[in-house]
Amino acid sequence: MAWEAGACQTEMKMEMMFLPAGGGTEENLVSPELMEAFRQPHYFCNSMGERFMDESILTNATFTGNAISHQKGRHAFLIFDEDIRKVMEERYDEIHVTFPFLKLERLDDFIKKAKDAGYRDLHVSDSIEDLAAMTGINALGLKAGIEEYNSFCAKGYDPVFHKPYRVLRPIRTPKFYAMKLLPGAFGSLGGIKINYKAEVLDKDWNPIPGLYGAGTDANTIYGDSYPFVLPGNTMGWALNSGRMAGESASAYARAGA
Repeated sequence: MAWEAGACQTEMKMEMMFLPAGGGTEENLVSPELMEAFRQPHYFCNSMGERFMDESILTNATFTGNAISHQKGRHAFLIFDEDIRKVMEERYDEIHVTFPFLKLERLDDFIKKAKDAGYRDLHVSDSIEDLAAMTGINALGLKAGIEEYNSFCAKGYDPVFHKPYRVLRPIRTPKFYAMKLLPGAFGSLGGIKINYKAEVLDKDWNPIPGLYGAGTDANTIYGDSYPFVLPGNTMGWALNSGRMAGESASAYARAGA
């Protein structure tokens, strides 16, 4: 409606996040607990088997979603082994970053539930070669990538992405677990140009009398990355831009009375 009234259009963006492939929690295929097991800083690779980011920032959904969107096929895989699974179950609070209230003692139950519901992008295997065949990851690339990564774990230093030592855990003990992940979005932002009074501007950046914009439609402050390190900041923008719009609209109404 603002565009029809002559509002200057700003670029609309989808703020990235990442989700399980082929469905997810909305279809009850992947439980929150299972999803959190595959949001941890383990081996994260593309379809060539190559790492492409520091996995310690994987829980930042925006950064990870952006990174996945640049990979071949726009998807990636989170992989861990039986030893890491035990670490997650026994020392959960040590490794889990954002949602410590979700426990993983029943990981097998969550996996079975997902598979029984028809989820096809979660895989468990006794070998890296079989895991590559199940997922479609390039087998030679995955083997070479994991061997290199394991050497970093042994040295306690990642010279490629500088992943912190505390979350450098090798991939070597069957069983091996993998989930395919895709980029998603929190929602759209932007579309309407406003000024500091929350007045909607026309194509020449002049205020359109009596028209005000606030909230996500007028939110262009993020570029392509929502700062997940400060959750809820779109709400802060919405509240304050709404206040500004209300004050300006009130002043406009009083001036015309």
